[in-house]
Amino acid sequence: MPTVIALDVSLSMTRPIPHQPKTGGAGDGSSENSLTYHLVAVKGVNYILDYLTKHARLEFVSLIVYSSLYEVLVDFTRDYDSIRQALHKIEHYDKTSLENVLVAVNNAFKSHWGSQNYCQIVFITDCGVGMGPSSLKNTIINIQNYKAACAAAVAAATAEGVKDATGGVATAVLPQPSDNQWVGFAYPSKLSFVCLGSLATDSAFRCGTKLYQQLLDASGQKGQLFVPRLRPDEPVPSVDESVSPADNGCDDAIAGAFRSQLTKASAMEAFETMCETNYRQFEATLRCGGYFRLEEPVIVWPAPLPYTARDVLGGETTKLMSRRLEVCGFVSLSDIGSPMSVSRHLILPRSPGSSTSTAQHTGEDGKVIKGNSLPSVEERLEADIKAFYAKSDSDPAQHHHHHQHNDEHGAGLEESVCVLLHGALKVENMAALVLLGDAWYGFIYSYADGKKKWNLMLNVLPPGNDVVPWLGDLRYLGTLEDALPGENPAFPIKAEKRSYSQNIVVWIRQAGLQSDIQKVLRHAKKLPEKTQHFYKELNRIRRAALSLGFVELLEGLAHIFEREIGTLPLSASPDCSMQLNHAAMELRKPANRDLKIVIHALPTQYNQLG
Repeated sequence: MPTVIALDVSLSMTRPIPHQPKTGGAGDGSSENSLTYHLVAVKGVNYILDYLTKHARLEFVSLIVYSSLYEVLVDFTRDYDSIRQALHKIEHYDKTSLENVLVAVNNAFKSHWGSQNYCQIVFITDCGVGMGPSSLKNTIINIQNYKAACAAAVAAATAEGVKDATGGVATAVLPQPSDNQWVGFAYPSKLSFVCLGSLATDSAFRCGTKLYQQLLDASGQKGQLFVPRLRPDEPVPSVDESVSPADNGCDDAIAGAFRSQLTKASAMEAFETMCETNYRQFEATLRCGGYFRLEEPVIVWPAPLPYTARDVLGGETTKLMSRRLEVCGFVSLSDIGSPMSVSRHLILPRSPGSSTSTAQHTGEDGKVIKGNSLPSVEERLEADIKAFYAKSDSDPAQHHHHHQHNDEHGAGLEESVCVLLHGALKVENMAALVLLGDAWYGFIYSYADGKKKWNLMLNVLPPGNDVVPWLGDLRYLGTLEDALPGENPAFPIKAEKRSYSQNIVVWIRQAGLQSDIQKVLRHAKKLPEKTQHFYKELNRIRRAALSLGFVELLEGLAHIFEREIGTLPLSASPDCSMQLNHAAMELRKPANRDLKIVIHALPTQYNQLG
């Protein structure tokens, strides 16, 4: 779950916060009584990084600064120290333009993570609204006009009753926003604004917070505003006692305005509230079987989102994952295959110090002792059975010494269900079927990332009992011992041979597409010996591009072939340039957009095909 931190660096952020105690120089070149909004924002960014270091170390974070333009200071990384160092190199610019940076964040996240991942977007600003065509008020008006145009297009298509090929009502053609217009993020996200200012004394800040909230409401974007509040027990900043609130134009209703100024403590409280709201850990209990020891508190990271399903009539139903993960059984990975999933999460064991079951009790000497609650009846019974079988009739004193040694060093030898489950699944090449809620299942399996570090992964399936067609209804799965004599215990669909080809083209990452193009070019440079291999790979890439609707790739390949003709060495065969030119011409022909057509080699005197 990546995070984008956008920091406002407009000139208004350099203002000193009014009515602050004199600092007398902080060693950073700042003058006396110069606690600015920017310094508070930088401290807030450091607080966010410290919070993520402690509670979500796997979070990818990117830092963007913006005013009328924007700049990506640090791309998505887990090295939080590089972000801290970049905070010291920030420069301030002109006015605030929120729409430009919203468009930039939308494009930057899609280019790195696609449109299926969830993103946390945190803006730290003094709620400047800008001016002119790029002001926040004009942005809200443009969003409202776009929403109205979309609603009108849908209403027109419904009124006309245009039918599609299946006989249903055709989907309305919605207007497309311009490249520099923001109408909402194209992926699941939450937009949080940490607003630095005082609602009681700053009228511009009050107007800005209202417009920022209108931005969230108009766009339909999920988000929240976090505004600092002065706590009642917080000391009042030192001000000039000779000036009364009435002399500053305040009436009796806001006579305590000086008590509601922005302070560093109230701002840090707003950042703390934002972190606890957006990055709260999902703590659950993993239970495997009926044995009481096979139960352990775990952390599911990233926190699973509520699943919203829409029925045929348009009604929406939201389901939440249970805090109790029940292992129902184990299935071979070859039988599971690759079912459709909602999300994937890491299963991490929760340390006893962070467990909510950890209690504080007082020992005999009156000191407070932190530890788990008193052992249950089952734990005491198991301890007695172990002690009975561990007795040594020959040397009771040695047994007594061994028992004391285990009590002293047994703290680090506690059982872990995650370790046991991970090792078993890895060795047996199986996955655990887990019940996540009412008619909601998932699979837990052993997973290794690029660094060959093994983890326990939870694959969440869509809600339902029959979501994996080749396994059938998950409620009716049983063990081999449950099968009747002569009954075939196979799954409903068991294909010994896959119905699809194994030599498929996968272009999920950029490296896959580059390697396929480089392979074609390597064959092209070895023409005429590699003529058959060249056209075989060319047709394979062409079919994949047409199947995916990636028609632009064909024009790009044609340009690459024409460029390679000019870079061929003198020792290259004349057939090489002739075949490359022929392939480029065939790729550009509109008649060759059919999947059934195959591009053949050009017969020449060099390849002996004529």
